[in-house]
Amino acid sequence: MLSEKGVHMEAKAFAVGVRTEHRQEWIDASQYGKQPERVKSVLPAASYKLAETLENGHGIYSFCMCPGGYVVNASSEEGRLAVNGMSYHDRAGENANSAIVVTISPDEYGDGSALSGVAFQRELEERAYQAGKGKIPVERFSDFEAYTGPKQQKEGFLVHPQMKGDYVYADVRGIFPDWLGESIVEGMHAFGRKIKGFDHPDTLLSGVESRTSSPVRIPRGETMEHQVQGLYPCGEGAGYAGGITSAAMDGLKTAEAIAAKYAPFTDGI
Repeated sequence: MLSEKGVHMEAKAFAVGVRTEHRQEWIDASQYGKQPERVKSVLPAASYKLAETLENGHGIYSFCMCPGGYVVNASSEEGRLAVNGMSYHDRAGENANSAIVVTISPDEYGDGSALSGVAFQRELEERAYQAGKGKIPVERFSDFEAYTGPKQQKEGFLVHPQMKGDYVYADVRGIFPDWLGESIVEGMHAFGRKIKGFDHPDTLLSGVESRTSSPVRIPRGETMEHQVQGLYPCGEGAGYAGGITSAAMDGLKTAEAIAAKYAPFTDGI
């Protein structure tokens, strides 16, 4: 709507990828080492934070890591599918999950127009919806890497999907452009050198994780105000945050700027 009204905005870099699942016990063993049962009983489900620069110059990193958690169907538009992650308070789920996402710039995903990143998101989400026929598409890392197509769940698989929403084994690799799929594979192996088992063949990848941050930024000045007077872009949607906490902080800063501007007019009220 703002774009249609002629409000200036611009495309920005963001990140897209998959949601990955490992057995939580693998992450615990890698992060904590071998522990006696009495110690295990008091340690929380282990978490991690990973980042790497790939050979192609792109960054890849983990995001929104959920210990003992679940992958969630977070779709918001008809015919499109996006995933997210969550943990309950006890973090007692069988699997750990997190987004594994690759940075991507405007000149790589579109024509340079302000909303080209939104169009790219929607394209990936449409492919994810089609891959799973409306269900969350999930694929073992070994199949994703080999690009041979998905294998259905078997008794011998070591990681079982822990998901909120229906899922199906499907071609997750085919959702992505070739270079992006290759980047995910390279990043998973890099992370496997940091956390044992991260690139295990039975690790699960589901798609598509496309909402890490906004692909659009609505510019603002030092007073947090757009060139359209009275318009204060803030938070994730306006391109100034990448998570709940950073969005809240940006909202506080914006509120302070508004209060400072209008305080002289409210004296004595």
